Amino acid sequence: MRPLRASGWSLLACLLASCAAEEAPRVELPVRVECGGVIGAEASVTTDLGYEVTITDARIALGALVFTVAGEVHTASLMETLEGLLVSRALAHPGHYQGGEVTGELNGDYAIHCAPDHGRELGLATLIVGTYTAANFDLERGSEALGLSTEDALIGHTAWLEGTATRDGETVNFTVTIDSPLDRQLVGAPFEVTITEAAAGWLAFRFEIEDDLEGDTLFDTVDFAALDADGDGELLIGPDVAAVEDAYNAVRRTFQTHDHLRVAYESGAD
Repeated sequence: MRPLRASGWSLLACLLASCAAEEAPRVELPVRVECGGVIGAEASVTTDLGYEVTITDARIALGALVFTVAGEVHTASLMETLEGLLVSRALAHPGHYQGGEVTGELNGDYAIHCAPDHGRELGLATLIVGTYTAANFDLERGSEALGLSTEDALIGHTAWLEGTATRDGETVNFTVTIDSPLDRQLVGAPFEVTITEAAAGWLAFRFEIEDDLEGDTLFDTVDFAALDADGDGELLIGPDVAAVEDAYNAVRRTFQTHDHLRVAYESGAD
């Protein structure tokens, strides 16, 4: 599936050229990292258990982004056929698949470091002109192939987060590592925008620790103090730590929804 996805737009151009007298209008828009806003005390959130959580560092391994226009999954069309070729049917979790036709894409795999990489351009996404409804993300694992050193905290992981959780005057310093299944795809992140031939802005990739629609946070249900069994104020939440298995599964499950990974069109206009 990966080689087909990597060459998806070449295939798309070929099929469009053979099936229509004129190619559908398309535009290229840069995709930029805009997740620096989650870092620091000014971005702190309060969880359902009353912890004030501050992220001090965040890294994410991201794969291809695809963009969809409204449409039924069973509709027989050229783009629906291409969707089967370009995008795996893996679901982030039941109930969040949004049917649609894939008409935009940014290929590649990327290691994102939220604060240092703020404003970094990942590449140019190609989008056919139309009204879009959703974006899908591939979740990857950090590796040297992404330009990481062997000592990088993201190596082998989908996400690496570091921060503090404070309640009743007591603070726990925590590290969270998230390992998504290989080739996992997050499906149906809101991307409601009409792309015209005159579009001249950019697409912003964002990681958010609080869902701005419902107010849920990435760390809801996590009792940091209770998990810090030895009381030293240091906590590791990861896939290989049996004592925090429930907390790890809760954070990973929430991370793999479209509540905390988003893409938005920015026109650049005041």
